[in-house]
Amino acid sequence: MRLAFLSIGRHIHTERWIRWFAQRGHDCHLLTVQPGPVDDVTVHDINSAGPVKPLRYWYSLVKVRSLLAELQPDLLNTHFLTGYGYWGHFSGMHPNVLTVWGDDVYVTPFENGLKNWLARCAAGSCDALTGDSVDILDVACRKLGADPARSFRVLWGVDFERFRPLDATSFRRHLGFGDDDIVYFSPRSYTQPYYNIDVVIAAAARVKEREPRARFLFAGYEGDPAPFEALIADAGISDVTRIVGRIPHDEFATALNAGDVFISVPSVDATAVSLLEAMSCGRALIVSSLASALEWVREGENGRVVAPRNEDELVAAMLDYAADPTARRRHGEANLEAARAQFGFDANMQLVDAIFARLVTGEGDWPAEAGLPVLQGLEKPA
Repeated sequence: MRLAFLSIGRHIHTERWIRWFAQRGHDCHLLTVQPGPVDDVTVHDINSAGPVKPLRYWYSLVKVRSLLAELQPDLLNTHFLTGYGYWGHFSGMHPNVLTVWGDDVYVTPFENGLKNWLARCAAGSCDALTGDSVDILDVACRKLGADPARSFRVLWGVDFERFRPLDATSFRRHLGFGDDDIVYFSPRSYTQPYYNIDVVIAAAARVKEREPRARFLFAGYEGDPAPFEALIADAGISDVTRIVGRIPHDEFATALNAGDVFISVPSVDATAVSLLEAMSCGRALIVSSLASALEWVREGENGRVVAPRNEDELVAAMLDYAADPTARRRHGEANLEAARAQFGFDANMQLVDAIFARLVTGEGDWPAEAGLPVLQGLEKPA
């Protein structure tokens, strides 16, 4: 098949997704405003100049339509409802599979009437929808008009050869953390306030007062760490904290294993890939009580669940884990077992392959086991 993708360029999610198809012999083309080389993929720059943003969007749409007319792909896979999803809708290309990521469903469509209309156009016109949690699919269907019968949960997936329990002692020591220290790892982006890194820092300061072994590692894959470095200094925990930027994906499994407790407590999120990777490394977890996290984490069974921006609950969960190494180990083992059963990258991409084949050839079955009605208990899998 010749496949066209509209997506965020120079992003690991985009690259892993498209290269999976390219490595299986498909002719893959990426249309993006963030162009960069991708192995085995032809990348097309759809950037456009213009005095105002609406004109730039329009000029890029003209480029998208022209490229699709030239390429004549069998299918278009549009990633990210905001921007790219608009271009996918107004390109008129079908079949068009829309893959949603997170705040493109949870936040942007509800900022104003125009963005809501555009989101409803894109979600309502796609031939199939994929997203990485039941919750994000449900919101896209109930609030934005996507078809629940053609909505499928597809996880970004985990490479189990890389993300697995391993010895990270040397990495811990390189950071200045001792073998007996308790390391709390927060790897969320520095770009968005809804990741609540400020709350994690405030909680860390309180934990340090009561647990002398506590150490803290912050790694943001995007954005400027300087404001958070200032918060850490003001909180008086610079001596027990390491704050870094993006950790290369090849090294991220080592960083996860270097932590004793993984922390991800946003106010808005789909299924965080870092959460799945932490589970695949057998880590103990503290997550916020979002529906997307509760699909995988059950309070007291395989992790701790706290309300978003509730500093007291976060402090209590961190101290509980510090005092109970048996719980850390038990929850980590449960997470590893769950991850191995459901999070494999190849298994999830095979779901996408089935969706593409069904739309292009009309043959084969929809992956009903990943469909929203089945996941919500409204239907039984075929």
